[in-house]
Amino acid sequence: MAVCDFHILAQAILYFFAVIAGFVVAIPIGVNRINFKGNCILYADTKWSNNEFLIPSSNAGNCNFPIYFSVFGLIFYGLGLGLYNMYAVIRSRKDPAFGSQMWVIPFMVLNAVQVTISLVVACMVSVGLLTLCNGLTGEGKLKNCWDRENSEFKKVDTGDTFNSGNYYKLLTTAQAGAWIAFLIWIIQLVLSVLRFIRNRRQGSGAMMDKAQAGQGSTTKIAETEPTS
Repeated sequence: MAVCDFHILAQAILYFFAVIAGFVVAIPIGVNRINFKGNCILYADTKWSNNEFLIPSSNAGNCNFPIYFSVFGLIFYGLGLGLYNMYAVIRSRKDPAFGSQMWVIPFMVLNAVQVTISLVVACMVSVGLLTLCNGLTGEGKLKNCWDRENSEFKKVDTGDTFNSGNYYKLLTTAQAGAWIAFLIWIIQLVLSVLRFIRNRRQGSGAMMDKAQAGQGSTTKIAETEPTS
């Protein structure tokens, strides 16, 4: 039994890492919204009044887009491609040429799209967190962005109170996960391009071997022809 294709194995592992990164991004942002009663605080324009601050909810899309991309672009897509590549790893142990028969260009294009969108998501989370922290600490009333973690908040419109939870830790975790996902897709794209080049070379080598085998067969037949 042949050794498995380590190139495909590396890609499979990276796809599963993308799944983990998806959870790291989606869960903290989702929990943060639950803690703030469904409000999104990424890009929240904090305002101070009489030593109290107001955090108007930002556009829900600022939180929804990173969550949806994490679920569909990281978790579902990564899981599907990870399982597909693991199947290819198993097949490559029996047939070393199986990897060269797999589709490469469609996934190479999709991974390039993933690189672009993951960069957008990472920037959204980072800039959104920075905007929130600048609003909280901008007037010098708070020394650090995390000073109001696990504090009691009150909704101005309804008067309901709630606990802010670890909003800063949650968002920094999501930020780290988003940048890790971006790095994963860059490496994945590079591996896809290298595999495309490898498959092209293997295909060209196989065609040359067939051509040489055909020439050898023709020469052998010509040599055995009786002379008149």
